[in-house]
Amino acid sequence: MRIIVITQGVSRIVPPLLNSKHEIVGIIESAPRNYNKKIKIFRIKRVFRWLFSIFFSGGCTLKMVCKYSSIPYRFMKSCDDEGVEAWLREKHPDVIVVFSMSQLLKKSIFNIPKLGTINLHPSFLPEYRGPNPDLWQYINMEEYPGATVHYVDEGEDTGDIIFQDRVNIPIGTKSPERLDQLVGKLGVSLILKALNAIELGHAPRVKQPMESPTSRARNLHLDEHKTVIDWENWPVERVWHVLRGTELWLNAIPQPSGVFRGQRWTIDNYDACSRDTDIPGKIYRIHRRKYVAAAGGRIFLSIDFRIKRMILGFVKHA
Repeated sequence: MRIIVITQGVSRIVPPLLNSKHEIVGIIESAPRNYNKKIKIFRIKRVFRWLFSIFFSGGCTLKMVCKYSSIPYRFMKSCDDEGVEAWLREKHPDVIVVFSMSQLLKKSIFNIPKLGTINLHPSFLPEYRGPNPDLWQYINMEEYPGATVHYVDEGEDTGDIIFQDRVNIPIGTKSPERLDQLVGKLGVSLILKALNAIELGHAPRVKQPMESPTSRARNLHLDEHKTVIDWENWPVERVWHVLRGTELWLNAIPQPSGVFRGQRWTIDNYDACSRDTDIPGKIYRIHRRKYVAAAGGRIFLSIDFRIKRMILGFVKHA
């Protein structure tokens, strides 16, 4: 079949689809959330980010992958981007495959392919509808999360389900490894299974209930990062699980400062012990090790020093 892929960056679904039996006739890169609201950067920041992208990016961009593979590429700022619809119609896709998109597709776009538009959502729908199921599944300590491939409709993750399944992910698994299992293995297998079923004309269409058993898996506002953890009532294991899983992006505790500005804490092991003098959520030092106090224990911290983080920290505060 002729497939169009819509995603952000070289996501976990891109290499498997490029290596599948289907013909990838185009790839659209969806802009990150609030792309048009970003404040213009000073000239010095632009220069430093340009140098950073040259020397420290450590990988290919989606545009580079498309160029290397001779696949038409288009960057989409929003669903109202002028020319996107015409660009898609020119490719005559049988199916559009969506994953990790920051906006909802308009009906005039998801109705273009004759066999439909499908989306991979990293939850067992109708659970955790919304843009950030990863965070809320960590908060709720979901040990058996799922992935769902469904048809796209005008709602948010409400389209008919084609295939879905669950997988066991142990407590304390960090986000990259978790997504490798949930998306890279389970999700990709469901996409390929769904494409084969669509091609053969017997893909299931299971209606979703109107209501979800969970609250919307929304993104946090910046000022919510410090309040998302209930330091007084959550046991140390739950706090450790959330901090460890989200260590790359959640700012629930103060990140390193001074000469280590721009680095992030690595969440190590935790120790279930009682220290009545510690304030939950506050960082302490003991025997040359730092830890954050939690109810009923402490969570040890270290710094995995990265040059590129140091440069990004400098650029951010320039």
